Parts: sequence; structure tokens; C-alpha cells
Amino acid sequence: MPIVTKNMDDLEFLEESELEELYSWVDKIPLSRPKRNIARDFSDGVLVAEIVKYFMPKAIDVHNYTPGSSTPQKMQNWFLLNRKVFTKLNFQLTEDLIRELCLAKQGLVERFLMHLRSKVERALWDMSKGAEERNQIAQHQAKSSQRMHTNPKASKSNFNDRPEADQNMSMPNISSNNTLHAGTKSKVSPGRQNQKALPAAGPYRGNAKITALEEMVPRALYEEKEQECLAKEETIQVNCW
Repeated sequence: MPIVTKNMDDLEFLEESELEELYSWVDKIPLSRPKRNIARDFSDGVLVAEIVKYFMPKAIDVHNYTPGSSTPQKMQNWFLLNRKVFTKLNFQLTEDLIRELCLAKQGLVERFLMHLRSKVERALWDMSKGAEERNQIAQHQAKSSQRMHTNPKASKSNFNDRPEADQNMSMPNISSNNTLHAGTKSKVSPGRQNQKALPAAGPYRGNAKITALEEMVPRALYEEKEQECLAKEETIQVNCW
């Protein structure tokens, strides 16, 4: 919620030394017209817009503020400042205070400019602090990205951080014929230590003896039947004679 400055009494009174410092601050700012009478020079709000533009270029467009000598034109500039600019600095002016500034009331514009100066400086401090924090975050992200590129092992799983011996124990190398690589030994149960290694098994062919027997029986039966046929033919021939 914007802070509302109700009237001139809400603006701090200035000591002589503070006034001199304020005038010096204003003189360092390049303005579009020379300063002859500070109350009248700032009464239309145009130079106020130029001060804000000098410190915060993106916060205001000075082309929207037209120099004027009439009170309505002056108040229109101040109302625009009040709505578009002062709210960004967390304060607003009442209509009565704006009217008094347009009428160039003696001593009022200095108090307003001191208030404006404090608000601008606070806004600049907030922006610099935010920019510094963003730069720190960007630098941290850049360093992290650089570490990832220069040390790719850091992005691997924790398994690669273990000693090489532990990795070899947990993941033995297996060749394509399911035997361990040279340099590694497989554990053999005591009952099989004296057994000879079996040859590699070929395709399954069943029991060899049974297969041979199956092949022999039909042939013997065939020969027996053939002998019977020959004997019958001889008997028939004898009977015919």
C-alpha cells in the first residue's frame, strides 16, 4: 500500500546545512532549463520528472510532461507523476499538497525534493542489492556448470566413486561364452574339485543307445518279413510243379 503524504507538515523541516546540501545535489543534475527561482522552476513538475529520469531512466517518460504556466496544466503533470512514478517509490501526494506545489508555496518544494531524494536513493539501493544477488546467483550457476564440464566424473553415479577393487568384486567381467576373464577365479565346490571339465555340450540328440536300437529294430523286422515272403514263394512253386 503506498504511503500517503497528507500535507506539507508530513515533510520534514530542513536545517540551513541540509538546504545547502540539497541545492548542491540539484545543481549536479542536468536539467532542461536553468534554475532561477526553485519554487517556480519546479511548480509544473517537469523538472521533477527530469530528476527521476536522471536516476531511474526506465521509470518515467519525460515526453509525457508538458511545461505550463497555468495551474490546471501544472496539476495535470503532478497527477501523472503521482499515479505513474511516485507509487513506484512507495509514496503519494494529496491533491492539496499538489496544489500548494503548483502555487509555488515558499519553502515547500525544498522539503518535497528532500523527500524525493530519500525515496530515489532507497530505490537505487534496493535495485543494486537485487542486482548483486542476481549476479551472485549467476556466478554460482556458472561455476557449477563449469565444474560439470571440466570434471564429467562428478556427474556419474556414486558407484564410480567407489575404489576400483570394490567395483571389480561387485561387477565381474563376463565374456560372450559365459566364462570369467583371465585373472579372475571362480569358486568350485569341494565335491567337484577332482572332476574333469566336461566338454561343451552340442545340440540335444537324446540317448545314443536308444536311438541306435530304434534304427536297428525296423530293419531286422523287414528282413524277417522278406525271408517269410521268399519261403512262401518257394512253397507255392513246389506245389505248382
